[in-house]
Amino acid sequence: MIKYHDEEWGRGVKEDRKLFEALTLEVFQAGLSWRTVLYKRAQFRVRFYQFNVERVAGLTEKDVERLLQDPGIIRHRKKIEATIENAQRTLRIVESEGSFYQWLKQLPKDQEQACEIVKTQFKHVGITTAESFLIAIGVLGAPHDEQCFLHN
Repeated sequence: MIKYHDEEWGRGVKEDRKLFEALTLEVFQAGLSWRTVLYKRAQFRVRFYQFNVERVAGLTEKDVERLLQDPGIIRHRKKIEATIENAQRTLRIVESEGSFYQWLKQLPKDQEQACEIVKTQFKHVGITTAESFLIAIGVLGAPHDEQCFLHN
């Protein structure tokens, strides 16, 4: 958790694969602790092909059933299906905007508006998940404690 905080959380992410990974992990985190997600992140990377968007977009119902049997990940049908749908939606964004990163750069600076757009663009993403995603990838400022070396 400390390493994630110190080296990743709130840092600007530009690579589409890492952006898709962050979105996916935020979807799986909904209703759970971030510790649980980080503990299983290595296995998520294996099962979702290092978050290769094209490969994830092509997963089938048979793949969903296989993933539901994998104790190394969070076994939640709606979240697994949302991940596949979100990969397909990400591919459409990349096709129209050139990259996921370019699309994110065009979001309004207003936090509420940006979160609403992310919420409506992706499946199984509410306002809280959208906000967490945008903070994690550095689009919105991370709320570090005043005592934190990353504050400001």
